[in-house]
This record gives sequence, structure tokens and C-alpha cells, in this order.
Amino acid sequence: MNFELEPEPNHRELHHRLNDAFTPTYLTILSIIQAVALTDLATVVAAEYRQFTVVHWLLALLTFCVLIIVWNVYTIQGTIWRWIPDVRDAAMPFVVGALELYLDHTITQGMSFWLLGLAGIAAMGAVGTWYMHWRARTEAGNDQLLRYLRRHHLLFALYYAGGAAFLLLLAWANSVGGWEAAEGGQRVLAVGTALMVGVCLSGAAIISHLYWRKAVVYAHTGLLKLRKDMVKRPISSWVTSPPQETNREAGIQRVLRYQRETPSGRCS
Repeated sequence: MNFELEPEPNHRELHHRLNDAFTPTYLTILSIIQAVALTDLATVVAAEYRQFTVVHWLLALLTFCVLIIVWNVYTIQGTIWRWIPDVRDAAMPFVVGALELYLDHTITQGMSFWLLGLAGIAAMGAVGTWYMHWRARTEAGNDQLLRYLRRHHLLFALYYAGGAAFLLLLAWANSVGGWEAAEGGQRVLAVGTALMVGVCLSGAAIISHLYWRKAVVYAHTGLLKLRKDMVKRPISSWVTSPPQETNREAGIQRVLRYQRETPSGRCS
């Protein structure tokens, strides 16, 4: 019996190339959009900083944090998941980029408008989480990890949707109460609102970090659940552990072992 490894079909090679194009294409688009948004923020601050109040500086700082969080979330998703990209994958980061530009220019236009822009970004985060989960399901190689991170996806969607509703409520309250006024208790309310938004952004960053850490643990160990001894070990120590064999490599090794153990007279 002769065992020959047949070459991979052409359509499978094409499928791999299209999948491999997703991450670099996605991250390139994202990097350009974030660079434009950051440049625009710097331009707004440079032109208006002489008229800035404490609230304006807080909004500028929070906008900068939003750019970092958006980049981090989209980079994580673009690194973990792979599918064949199309125009819908370009539309999502471009819409978020437009909202970021709006956020930049509403720093000096009033807190209500700025909160509306941030609510739009949070809503896009919820929609993007659903879209990512839906698109990742189209590739069979994502099935196991999707089941592993399902609760995190639900947490992402609920947190962003709840955050969008909360920000809309703050925008309405600010519009009615005029919290951006520079005197007395209204100014204190505006500062308190900005600090509250900062806490919400910190929560989004923590959720993203936990999501990424869980994916890294899976990548290093191949385990769907952490054992107690793995939890006690630092992640850096897992890098030196030998990688597990893939199914294809294990199959090749079994074939070669069978050929060595089978007498030559039985092979044809």
C-alpha cells in the first residue's frame, strides 16, 4: 500500500489566500482612519486651546482615549478572526471613523453634541460585535473559538448597547440642564459627567483586555478551560512550551510510522 500526500486543490489554496488577506487589509484601513482622526483632533486642539475650559480639556482627553480604545478593539477582532473580506468589512471602520471626526469637532460645540457622537460610536460597537460574530461563523475554522468566547461577545454587545443608551440619556439631560455652562453647580455637573464617561471607557478597555487575554491563553495552550496550575503560571512561560501537533501533522506522522512498521512484502 502506497501513501501519497496529494497536493492541496487550487480552490483551497485560493480560499487560504483570501482568508489571509483579511487581517492585513483590515488593519491597514483601520490605521489610516485612526491616523486621520488623531490628526484632526490635534488640529482642533491646536486651533482652540486658548478658549478651552476644564470641561473642554477633559473632552479632548476622553476623545483621545476613544481613539485608542477603538483601535485596540478592532485590532483584537481583526487579529483573532479570519474570513473572506468584502465591502461590508470596509464600511464598519469608515463609519466609526466618521463618528470620530464628528467627536473631534464637537469638543467646542457643546457637551450634548459630543455625547451624541460617543453614543453613536458605542452603538456601532454593539452592531460591530454582532456583525463580527455573524461573519466569523461563515468560516469553519472559527467554530471552536466562537463557542469559547460566546459569553464575551454577549457581554460586549450588552455593554456597548447599554452604554449608548446611557450616553443618549446624559446628552438629553445636558441639553435640558445646560451643564456646559461655566458657572457654579452646572460646571460641576459637566465635570462629573466627563469623569463618569471616563469610567465607562475604562470598563470598555478592561473588557477588551480580558477578551484578548482569554484568546491568548487559548492560542498558547489549546485549552478551552484554564486549569488551576495554568492560572498560576505567567503567560510568558507558555511561550517556551512546545506547540501541540495539528491534526494534519499527526496524520502524517501516523502514516510514516505505519510504513516503517509494515513489512515490505505487504506493500504494493
